[in-house]
Order: sequence, then C-alpha cells, then structure tokens
Amino acid sequence: MSDQTNKDVILKDFFKRNVLISELEEVLRFKPETLIGVDKVSSDQLHANGIKTVGELASLSVANLPEIKNVLPSMLQKWIKIAQLIQKNIQEQLRRHKKLLMIGLDNGGKTSILALIQEKFSIIKSLLPTRGVKREKLDFFGYPIISWDLGGQVQYREKLYFNRPELFFTEADIILYVVDSQEPDRFPESANYFREVLKVLKELKEKPAILVVLSKSDQDIRKTLQWQQNVSTVKNKLGKVADEFEQFTIDFCDTTIFDRHTIMQMFSIALKKVSDTSEIIENILEDFCSQVDAKASSLVSMDGLIFGSYTNTDTDEMLVNNTALLLQTLSNFYNSIGLIREKSIRLDLPLNGFTIRGEKLFEYSDLQIPVYLWALSEEPEKLEGKLDYFKEQLLPLINLFL
Repeated sequence: MSDQTNKDVILKDFFKRNVLISELEEVLRFKPETLIGVDKVSSDQLHANGIKTVGELASLSVANLPEIKNVLPSMLQKWIKIAQLIQKNIQEQLRRHKKLLMIGLDNGGKTSILALIQEKFSIIKSLLPTRGVKREKLDFFGYPIISWDLGGQVQYREKLYFNRPELFFTEADIILYVVDSQEPDRFPESANYFREVLKVLKELKEKPAILVVLSKSDQDIRKTLQWQQNVSTVKNKLGKVADEFEQFTIDFCDTTIFDRHTIMQMFSIALKKVSDTSEIIENILEDFCSQVDAKASSLVSMDGLIFGSYTNTDTDEMLVNNTALLLQTLSNFYNSIGLIREKSIRLDLPLNGFTIRGEKLFEYSDLQIPVYLWALSEEPEKLEGKLDYFKEQLLPLINLFL
C-alpha cells in the first residue's frame, strides 16, 4: 500500500462509517457530529456556539477552550486536536497536488482534452458542455493533479466565476487557456475573457503558469492558409492582452484530439513550467549533448511526459521528441502483446546521416513507468559508457520533478 493510500485510510478512520469522502476540500465542511465520538447532542451544542464544521473546530485553541454547555473540557480538547490533525493531513495531501485550471469559451475543447489525457476515448463524441465547474483528482504521468474544468458558457463567466473569483482562481499552479483555432469569429470574445481572467489574477495577487492552447488544430486544417492566419491572429490578440499585465508571461501550444501526442506534449510543456527541477534537467541534457556530440537530446517517459529537452534548433527538437513518442508508442504495443520491452530503441536514417536512439535509464513513480534518454546523433556509438554517469544525475531530479 502506498503512503498516499495509507493517509487516505487514516483520514477515513476519524469519521463514522456512514460518512463518504469524495473530495478532500469538503471534509473540513463536515459537521462535527460526523467525527467518531461526537454525538448529535454535543454537535448541536457546538453549533449553537458558532462551531458548525470540522474546520471551525480545528480553528479553536486548546490553550483557550471556550465553555460549551454539556461538553466536558477534556472531550472538547480531544475533538479539537483530532480536527487539527485532520486539517494538517488534508493540507499536506493538497500541497502534493498541482491545481490545474482549464479555462476558455464554451465548445472550445477543454473537456475533450481532459478526457483524452485520461484515455477516455469512447466518451469524447458524446460529451456535453460542462455546466459550471467540474473538479477531478487526476493522475497525469504519475503526478497528482486536481483539475478544475470551468464551463465556458457566458452565464457562468458573468454570474459565477467573477462574482466569487477567490473560489476559482486562487492557488492555481497552471492555467490552460483553451482557444478553438477553427472559430475566428469568437477570437475577440476569447481575448476579452482572457483579459478578465488576467485582471482577476492580478487583483488576487496570483501568478500561475499560463499556457494558451490552440485546440482543434487538426492535421488537415493545419495545412490551410486560414488556420495559419487564425493562429497568427490568436497569438497577436492574446499576446497584446498579456502585455497589459506585466507580471504574466504566456506560451502557446497547438493540439488536436486526433493526435494524442500533441496533447501529451502540451501537458509536458505545462508541467515543466511549474517544475522546480526542469531547468536543471535541461542543463544536464546540454552537458550530455556536448559529451556525446549529439545535436539534440530529450528525457521522455514511456507514457509520453517529456521531462526536458536540449537542442540548438527547433527542427532537431521536433525530430527527437516526435520520434521518441512514436517509437515508444510502438514499444508499448509490443509490450501489450507479451513481448519483452527493449532497453535500447533506435531509428537509423543513413541517407540523412544520423541516428535517433533511446536508452532506458530507470523507472519512476509507483506505476514503474520506464524513462528513456534520447539523442539525435551522427555518431550514436559515442553514447556508450556515458549513460550511467547521466543516469545518476537525472534519477533524483525525476523523483522531485514537481
């Protein structure tokens, strides 16, 4: 049993059997009577003295106990300590989760992206517009994420999110602002909504990482002049909005649900923006390229998370990352039908004078997901003898990635 599972079990053990816990945040809003040992009469007495929730019980001081009729001080003290222990446990668990906000106009593709990353392919066609806010505890690439999918209909934007912004926009680590790349008529509306979001973030003194996602950038559409013009327009409009707020920097990424690799790369970029170790990883990859005379290098998990890349050109980075993702997908297929996963994967392109090679370094997370170090090189044999040295440097950083 993992440490996380152990802590979840411990939390449930404080409550009566009929109490169901679906979201961590709701626990502190439970009535005191949900705790084991707190009877209904005592809970009513606490309620009469303004102590209506477990969270309010936790806020009391053991050293300065209030006088509650028909409640012994020793019992009250015990309940306060239990409530404080529960609060501490919840805070520790929530700190390990990254808060991800999916924001954008209705019908922009937000929920489809979340469904795809969870491999819920069958539900995408039948998805209905998100009503209000949908919160989910997810496991992206082995890392715990709490996603908040904010429905984009105008009534929610005007009457819900901006009326109580502190409920939705605080403590966000990542904001994915999704724009439908095939709806140029709504670009001005999307830019205005983006401005309102940044304005609220500024007022709340929040500074999350922000990635603008150009959704529905399907392969056939990408070849058209109209799509290219749409992308240019979105970058220009939203870039000007961001310039109005000096504290925010934004990046752009295009995705299509018809190519899961684009979604994986987008989430890789987002997670790297909030990682404390991603810059160090990329510095090590730069050193690796220098020592083995590689043109590009990437560290990629078998489930598609790109921990970091180093390259001198965008073309070489695109070559090594996309080749890695495709060859690892093929490796996963072989593994699924019973074949042993190869430790070394390579693609030789002799007419072009280079090789793209991946070497398994280690596994990460409780799921034991393999991680491969990839290099694009004209002399791939130079990798020999160097892998163990870089494996020792990279492993502790992967375990601390977020």
